[in-house]
Amino acid sequence: MCHPAVFAAVSAVGSLAGGVVQAQGMRQQADAQAKSEERRAQLADRQKEINQTQASFERRRTLEGLDKVLGNNRAAGAERGLSETGSLSDVADDNAYEAAHQIEAIRYRAEGQRDNLTFEAASARERARSSRRAGRIGAAGAILGGVTSAFTTLGNAYYKMADPAGSPSGSTR
Repeated sequence: MCHPAVFAAVSAVGSLAGGVVQAQGMRQQADAQAKSEERRAQLADRQKEINQTQASFERRRTLEGLDKVLGNNRAAGAERGLSETGSLSDVADDNAYEAAHQIEAIRYRAEGQRDNLTFEAASARERARSSRRAGRIGAAGAILGGVTSAFTTLGNAYYKMADPAGSPSGSTR
């Protein structure tokens, strides 16, 4: 039969190994979570670029539409013998005013989306940093728990070997 000290040593080594394995698992889990958050931030950054491109396209399309309407109005006015002053000019001004409002709305919406995505990306990056910090803290805790368990096991074994009768320390019979 094995000596109790061997059992204690094996138990202590097992406690240490368990703490190290648990710590490694915590670090890997935290790292995976952090990478996921970093990918989320990258996606938000890409979406910002897409939204800006789309907003530019919408603004350009609005201006092209305005040019087309103004051209049609000029052609219709010329066909009827109207000059480019008076009511025809007022219609052109109204169309330009409406197009300017549409462009401003597009810009405002794009800025709002950009700001939201910037915030989302920054939040995801902060969650990634937090996850990594939590992983390091959890890993340190798991290792400390393994070390504490190992020392407790060794201390109990030493106590039992030092006092095989099981009497409380310091008492005499």
